[in-house]
Amino acid sequence: MNIRKIGQMISVMAACATTQVFATAYSVPPANESLIGQVQYISASSGDTVVTVAKHYNLGYNSLENANPRVDMNRAFSSGTPLQIPTQHLLPNQARQGIVINLPEMRMYYYLASGKVLTFPIGIGKIGKTIPITLTSITRKANNPSWTPPEDIREFNLAQGVVLPKVMPPGPDNPLGPYAIYMRIPTYLIHSTIFPESVGKRASFGCIRMYESDIQTFFPIVEGGVPVAIVNAPVKVGWQDNRLYVEAHPPLEEHSNNPNASLSGMVHMLSEASKNKPVLVDWQAVSYIAESRDGIPHDVGMRIAN
Repeated sequence: MNIRKIGQMISVMAACATTQVFATAYSVPPANESLIGQVQYISASSGDTVVTVAKHYNLGYNSLENANPRVDMNRAFSSGTPLQIPTQHLLPNQARQGIVINLPEMRMYYYLASGKVLTFPIGIGKIGKTIPITLTSITRKANNPSWTPPEDIREFNLAQGVVLPKVMPPGPDNPLGPYAIYMRIPTYLIHSTIFPESVGKRASFGCIRMYESDIQTFFPIVEGGVPVAIVNAPVKVGWQDNRLYVEAHPPLEEHSNNPNASLSGMVHMLSEASKNKPVLVDWQAVSYIAESRDGIPHDVGMRIAN
């Protein structure tokens, strides 16, 4: 399978009036390169919303919002509204194996033995409810799971006047949806959601939420024992065709002291990536990217001949 967006529209300027979700599969680039996909540009159709467009292009709310800071995401788009579609990514600076969940990016990468990588938008925990940043692995998975609400969730709902049962059976009200994938971290799951608008937001009590259509692709192919790296990488740096790229996302609020989240941290990462290589870097562009944090890979440097 060539690098492609499954079900990609023939023209990227075509209207997006569907809510169908497509997983994105790419060939993993060589070890010294990191870029996958391409940015697209569309004109919205009447009635399109951030959720319908995000689902169609396999994005989360955060991705579309950060890439289009001048567009009001709280109302339906006017017909013809120009939108930048951030369907290009730098692979995380992690071992290219198993599952990598980058929390600030709100995106998951799944490396297959075939040399392909699948990537999905995700929803993550609210501030103070972040899943542990650690290495773990998949233990099991369940169709139509029942749900045992943890005590903090029971207390939160009780404060809203909602009494949760000790065990919620499968069904349309079960927040896990029809698919659940369990890890070695107790109480933290990867699961579908009955709230698709929460994908690309900090909305859960720590679990990783996926669009149901995405997890329908992911669930059958993931097995117990697959390693999972949960990382905090608001900035990613990588190479492609002798060009140096940087991609920046807003940092997690409770981890804003992450040294790589600042401009100086970004400069350090770029310097490390270009160590022992003659590279011309546009540091003014780097400064702008550190401010804008639009979640899109930007070409900021070029390797020059010795």
